[in-house]
Amino acid sequence: MSIFRNTRYRRRDRVTTGGRRRWRTGGGYRGRRASDYRRSRSTGSAGIETAARFGFLARGVAYIVIGILGFMLAIGTAEHEPDAGGALAAIASKPLGYLLLWVLVFGFAALTVWRIAQVATARRTYSGGHRLYAVVSGTIYALAFLATLRFVVHGRYPTPTDAAARDLTGRILSWDGGQVVVLLIGLAVLAFGIWQTIRGLRLEFVDDLRMGWMTHGSREAVIWLGRLGYLARGAIVIGIGLAAIVAGANYDPAEAKGVDAVLRDFADEPFGPWLLILVSVGLMAFGVLSFLEAKHRRTYGGVPV
Repeated sequence: MSIFRNTRYRRRDRVTTGGRRRWRTGGGYRGRRASDYRRSRSTGSAGIETAARFGFLARGVAYIVIGILGFMLAIGTAEHEPDAGGALAAIASKPLGYLLLWVLVFGFAALTVWRIAQVATARRTYSGGHRLYAVVSGTIYALAFLATLRFVVHGRYPTPTDAAARDLTGRILSWDGGQVVVLLIGLAVLAFGIWQTIRGLRLEFVDDLRMGWMTHGSREAVIWLGRLGYLARGAIVIGIGLAAIVAGANYDPAEAKGVDAVLRDFADEPFGPWLLILVSVGLMAFGVLSFLEAKHRRTYGGVPV
């Protein structure tokens, strides 16, 4: 059992019959889940739930745009880097782009609040691993919120992820024992990427969704979108982690890489354009999955799991 799974909800809603995975959708299952949902709404904060679901929509937009930029890089028509800064620039260049950027600002803020709420209410509900993950994820969403807000208000482009990774690695390597810290960070990032891959292969992400409330077609879509999305995320994170390990081992911050550099490395591999297209499609799939999460993410205590 994953240490990141909500301890209240198990895999009891997943049943295997005749070699096929099914979800209980009968009255007993649906009634129990509906009862849990109503109780969580009455004892928790509906505002946090609404904010989180809005945030999932914003996250979906960001992933889809980055996936499109990666696809354009693969076919040789890229105008922006396939990272956060490139995504913001691409959105701003479109009609109503700045309106969509404000949606991202509020969306990332909402996701930050959601993770804070998870940490604040997690003592009885989540494992220690889930709380740590919520802290790290909340920090990333907070940084995304600040970067997007600065871009919208002041026109300041976020530092490219590749340059940011090299700069951060160089600072850490300048510390006493910094090489060990970089290696540990690289190992942690690598482990997270492997976990993301396993999460996609084993369909662990469905434990956070109200699968029994979906139609058969929606469930099948969630399974394939999640598989593609988590495998793509895992591949990128594994690439970042391996680069950090190499940078630490060689004591060379220039070896560190961000999202844009990892995607470009995919393009340089044998069959690279096809590999980059596959990863880019996976990122877009994760974006669509985020849209579905906005509707179907489970809640506990009024806070999405």
